[in-house]
Amino acid sequence: MAIVEEDAVLGSGCVLEPFARVCAGTRLGDRVRLGQGAVVGGAPQHSAWRGERAACEVGSDVRLGEYATVNGGMFGATRVGDGAFVMAYAHVGHDAELGARAILANAVQLAGHVRVGTGANIGGGTLVHQHVRVGDLAFVAGGLRLERDAAPWSRIMGEPARWAGINRIGLERDGWTRERIVMTESVLRIVFRSGFPLDGALARLASIDSSEALELARFCKENGRGLLRPSH
Repeated sequence: MAIVEEDAVLGSGCVLEPFARVCAGTRLGDRVRLGQGAVVGGAPQHSAWRGERAACEVGSDVRLGEYATVNGGMFGATRVGDGAFVMAYAHVGHDAELGARAILANAVQLAGHVRVGTGANIGGGTLVHQHVRVGDLAFVAGGLRLERDAAPWSRIMGEPARWAGINRIGLERDGWTRERIVMTESVLRIVFRSGFPLDGALARLASIDSSEALELARFCKENGRGLLRPSH
């Protein structure tokens, strides 16, 4: 038996396996599949929560594995984008955002307010600190403690976590051309391999006429937990 609470909305073609639960204030898109024991829209795990209605928005074609949990938001809605895949025992904290087609492997733990970009992939067992951002199409290896922001299109590996180059395989799978990958690698190297302080690297990016340079500069300037760079 699955449980759908009052004021929860399910799109067409959703499948709820035994003991799955859709909590009040949750909206599921079409063709969402909740594995056995998965809970969506549960109470925020925050000491200031006093029983207010928590909101959770899940897009279409999303899959949650067995016993995965997505907490509702305290300050807005927790959001899971179209086509995302949250594997077994993974957790998405309150007010987090999981981009379209993002993947959380088994037992990934996202704290509150984490933002994971479109097509990003986080390996099994990785722990992500609150307010950390993982950029679009980034790859974060399994078993890590991620305490700073992971730039888009990058690989994050090692213990402690470090920037390990461009996520070439991820970009190729996303259909990027060779020329675009080469451009992206060149702008990433300015930030992570040039030896410039961040302000200097951003000044160099500003002189490059490309959408990749503009996007990387925007990501670096946004508030988060501070960019994961070799100097850290």
